[in-house]
Amino acid sequence: MPDRTLLKLGDRIRLLRVPDLDLEQRERERLAGTEGAGMTADAIEQILALDPVVTISLIKNDLAWFEYDLTDNDGNTIHHCIAVMEDESWCLS
Repeated sequence: MPDRTLLKLGDRIRLLRVPDLDLEQRERERLAGTEGAGMTADAIEQILALDPVVTISLIKNDLAWFEYDLTDNDGNTIHHCIAVMEDESWCLS
């Protein structure tokens, strides 16, 4: 099983699924009526559909992060910086 604490800058990983933590957060935010509820889970779902291989671009607070630009329905580019928080949701690519 992969260990997110061993990831280094430049490592390439394949996202396998939306992490449980993000799915749970989306559900809590939807129930609370939060604007933009589940933005991280939604972004990861889009990344999975487009190109699930990402590169670790930042190590901060003992977390590995990757960046990804997505285009919204209006053609605007939305920049996402997402931490790898669960070992079961990815593998080395």
